[in-house]
Amino acid sequence: LFVIAYLGGRADAPWAGGPPLLRSAAVIAAAALLTEVVVVLGLAWGDDLSEPAKVSSSFGSPAAIGELFLTDHLLAFEITSIVLLVAAVGGVVLGTAHPEERT
Repeated sequence: LFVIAYLGGRADAPWAGGPPLLRSAAVIAAAALLTEVVVVLGLAWGDDLSEPAKVSSSFGSPAAIGELFLTDHLLAFEITSIVLLVAAVGGVVLGTAHPEERT
């Protein structure tokens, strides 16, 4: 999100010039998310989720999360950080105008 905000964008016309397949994919993704929300709310209101899950007292603490990242999930953590770095650099490179386009 920082890279998108840094580069600016076409916030006034987000659908302008996009391929029709992209619009269809966006509509399908939005429908899938809406379906998930409806299912989760239906389960919550239908009393199927009435009993909360059992969690330990250290669940979600920064120390527990850091220990998991640096022991059990170290490879996935490092791969994710590299992919995010490449995506940020790629967004900056693709978002900057070439010198011949500035004139």
